[in-house]
Amino acid sequence: MLGCAGASRDELRSRALAAGLRVIDVRLDDDHAEVDVEGEGCADWGCAVLDVVDVETIEGAGDPLRRGLELMSMGRFWEAHEVLESLWRGTPGLAGGSLGFLVKCCAAAVHAQRGRMESAREIARRSMAAPVDERYLGGLLADLRRECGAPDRDLGRVLREFARRALGALAGENSGRPAAN
Repeated sequence: MLGCAGASRDELRSRALAAGLRVIDVRLDDDHAEVDVEGEGCADWGCAVLDVVDVETIEGAGDPLRRGLELMSMGRFWEAHEVLESLWRGTPGLAGGSLGFLVKCCAAAVHAQRGRMESAREIARRSMAAPVDERYLGGLLADLRRECGAPDRDLGRVLREFARRALGALAGENSGRPAAN
């Protein structure tokens, strides 16, 4: 995560390229920018590196549901997608469908952060077809489905708020794992 307040995608990309970095992706959220780069010039490009995510270990999170929700609550939708996807692939039934819905919502939010609003809307629309257990995460999934289906919603805000409430629900449960159906 980078501390380049108010910088546009093009400005961030230009700064990174000028520092000799290879730019993989640029995502903007309300309170941060995420710039995926490769190279040795990070210190030279005029942005403070606030957080580095090791993509090699992100899928090995000890409690992937909790970690995915934590990342969602911070607007780190790409990372949340990666963590939750690893859990989704091994979870059968409606619980797996519920996780798949969350993964697709994160993917839609990533597209919005990239400025690809039409793609974001299409992915969010397709996510609504996922079979889910609306009781999952204390019934919060039903609320999320309704909000994701609303026109002109701020998907990032909706997902961050959902994740905060879901983390609270998990804190009151014995396990953060979905039950297989």
